[in-house]
Amino acid sequence: MNQSAGIASPPTGSWVWLFPLAYGLHIAEEYAFHFPAYVANVTGRHFSNSQFLLLNAVFWLLMAATVVIVLARPSRAWLVITLAAILGINAAAHVLGSIVTATWSPGTVTATLLYIPLVVFALKRILPHVRRDLAVQAMALGAAIHAGVFLLAANPSLIPTP
Repeated sequence: MNQSAGIASPPTGSWVWLFPLAYGLHIAEEYAFHFPAYVANVTGRHFSNSQFLLLNAVFWLLMAATVVIVLARPSRAWLVITLAAILGINAAAHVLGSIVTATWSPGTVTATLLYIPLVVFALKRILPHVRRDLAVQAMALGAAIHAGVFLLAANPSLIPTP
């Protein structure tokens, strides 16, 4: 095992592109079913469609860039755990949000049907090849990133209006 990176033979491949693909489909579902309006109804904070699209476009590009890095540098395969943590937390937030508010949260279908299976598959592929401490750090990074996105969405005044 490469101790500096925590990776033995990396189990990544073109399947990692499923992350930006699933995220793109998830954004499409949220947009089509008016996720910004849902957020406004639940939180009382107005999140415009243009802010929604800008925020998600930036994070989609960052996700695609992460996939490029992972595929170019096998020692960075641990970043797949970060991506899995982000999508897993988002799926849980949609499902729990729907349950707690007794409403349907736009994005729940793709979060359930795409995110959850992708997260399980990715973690089964990557975790056996990554040191435990690095896996925990990667998950913590994913949680921090998701928290940052959540804070931005909860405080739309922090997001520029295109």
